[in-house]
Amino acid sequence: MTTSSFSIYLFLLALVFTSCSKNGHIIGGDKNETNEVNMTTYDFLKSFDATTQTARLIERAGMIDEVNGNVTVIAPNNFAISRYLRRKTNRALRLDPNAPDVTLEDIPEADLEQLKRYIVDGSFLSADLTTQGILLPTHRTGDSLRLSLEEATAEPGAAWDGGGQPGQGYQYSNFMQSRPKKVTVHFKRGTKWEMTGAQRTALGYDNAECDQVYKMYISDVKTTNGVVHVIYSGDYNYTDHYYYHSLFFFGTRSDDLL
Repeated sequence: MTTSSFSIYLFLLALVFTSCSKNGHIIGGDKNETNEVNMTTYDFLKSFDATTQTARLIERAGMIDEVNGNVTVIAPNNFAISRYLRRKTNRALRLDPNAPDVTLEDIPEADLEQLKRYIVDGSFLSADLTTQGILLPTHRTGDSLRLSLEEATAEPGAAWDGGGQPGQGYQYSNFMQSRPKKVTVHFKRGTKWEMTGAQRTALGYDNAECDQVYKMYISDVKTTNGVVHVIYSGDYNYTDHYYYHSLFFFGTRSDDLL
């Protein structure tokens, strides 16, 4: 299965109204050979189960027209937002045991401006990317990210050994002739790029200067105006891993639990 087919397969599964055949994937009875959806980027994010809360934040930020331009959105998903809210809540509870849970509607509008760091001009599909990556300015002034296509060793979160490495029996090379390549986003957070995992480990992933690198949950969704890639994020049980995103990179792993 190609990276593109795999990406749209996950998307179709999540939208429920699809089925699979040997000859292709089905949307409402019609084959989708191009990963195209007949809706705007905002409408796609609002309709896709994994990004409904992301769409709500875009709405609150007054950025619907912005994401519906000729742009690529590297979208955080609902789990990343939930992790952010949990971290905010836990910090509040340390100061006041009776503090209420922080909700999506509590996020200040000023903070929502950070959504611009997930948006770049132009349409970038996996076919446009290389392993070296493409450096792109985001819509947030002075901010940039790198999009690349990288081989994956294993699916994030699947039978990991607890130390940040996939279990030996679950690596792609054990049951596939070649490893799939996945769209990967590298967010620059400090004054310089940390281009290797060793550099990021040495700096410390909880360091506010440490770059963050994530693979996609789905990729190559072509909307009527642009492209959407959705960042991989795990559920509550796997929040101790650094390969799960927290909205706006907020907090540290110590904030995941009280």
